[in-house]
Amino acid sequence: MLPAVPLNTCWASQESPVFSLNTKVILRTFNGTSSPPASGLPGENYWLLIGECGTTIEPTNARNRVLVRFDNPVIELGLICHNPVPNSLYILITDLEAHQ
Repeated sequence: MLPAVPLNTCWASQESPVFSLNTKVILRTFNGTSSPPASGLPGENYWLLIGECGTTIEPTNARNRVLVRFDNPVIELGLICHNPVPNSLYILITDLEAHQ
């Protein structure tokens, strides 16, 4: 049995991090890598967000992704952002790190 995790904290298990709602995070990689594929489209170059901060606004889903609302406007980087909450993207939890 896992220990209880207080709200608004992040802790790393041996498998993957677990983030509570409203946790401040920073994007360290995107889809597990630090650089985009050579064949990628400009509107899908989400690697431009590496180093950007945001807040988790939904729990982790079945695909190990969490909805992150970024502090800075994603569309100003020319990125496609079509999620239900403006300025948000579903991000792999392993691409994120808790941020103060």
